[in-house]
Amino acid sequence: MEVTIKEIDVPQFDPSSEGIVILPHNYQADEKHVYHSTIISFYKYSRYKLDIKYLTEPELLVEQRSGDWFGPLLFISSSALSHNPELISITCGVIANYVTDFFKGKERPNIRLKVIHKETKTSKLTEISYEGGIEGLYKLQESINKIASKSIDNE
Repeated sequence: MEVTIKEIDVPQFDPSSEGIVILPHNYQADEKHVYHSTIISFYKYSRYKLDIKYLTEPELLVEQRSGDWFGPLLFISSSALSHNPELISITCGVIANYVTDFFKGKERPNIRLKVIHKETKTSKLTEISYEGGIEGLYKLQESINKIASKSIDNE
C-alpha cells in the first residue's frame, strides 16, 4: 500500500462544486478529455450515494487491461468538505463497496486512484495518489483528512 502526496501547479483549473467532481486523466488539456472506462460504472454506482458529477461528459474512454482497478481522479474542494465533513469517509466507503462488488470472488484486488484537493482560499492544489488494497483505504482517508484540516486551519 502506498499513499503519495504532492502539491501540483495546474494553470486554468477552477471547477467549483460542493460535491465531488470526476476529472478526466488529462484534465489539464482544453479538449478531448479522456476517462478510464471503469469510471462510467463507478459513476452509476455512486451517484445515488454521493454528490458526484463529471467535469465534462465522457466521450473518450481508455481501457486498462490489468488485474488492478483504475479508479477515478476525484476533485474535492475544501468548500465541499466544509459543507459535508463526512464526505471523505463516505467516499472511501463507496469506493471500498464498489471495488468489493467489482472483484467479487477474486482475491485482494489492487486499487489505483487519485484525489485532488483544492484549498478554497489559496487555490493551492494537492494530489493524493493511492495504490493498494481495499484494507488500506483508511490510509487514503487519513491522508486526505490531514491535508484538508491543514487547509481549513489556513483559512
